[in-house]
Amino acid sequence: MSVENVELVRSAFDAWNVEGPAALTDRAAEDVVWLEVSGWLESQGTEVRGRETLLGNLRTLFDAWDTYRLELLEVHDAGERVVAIVNERGRGRSSGVDVDSRWGYVITVADGKLARIEAYRDPAAALAAADLG
Repeated sequence: MSVENVELVRSAFDAWNVEGPAALTDRAAEDVVWLEVSGWLESQGTEVRGRETLLGNLRTLFDAWDTYRLELLEVHDAGERVVAIVNERGRGRSSGVDVDSRWGYVITVADGKLARIEAYRDPAAALAAADLG
């Protein structure tokens, strides 16, 4: 099952960059959970539950940027979980500030859907959380 899990995560990030946030949430379970484990200070520790709520949050994120991408750099198979290391690139809509940073996501897959997404500001922390680092 882990090859399918890796492919699901790859396709979700590819679709995110081409089609926007709905392409990611289309691959998520109805009761998906997104947790900012060590994200931006204002959202650290925040948990979002449910596909529609997550889609609303992601659309708000996209609205704040002129350009925004999560470029998939590495994918690690961890059984039921997949660790994705990404490069976040964007330009703020109102500020014009460029962002270029790395993140790690620990993604739990269940029944062929993204069930839980944990965002880590430090990719090494994501690898450690999945017992890969």
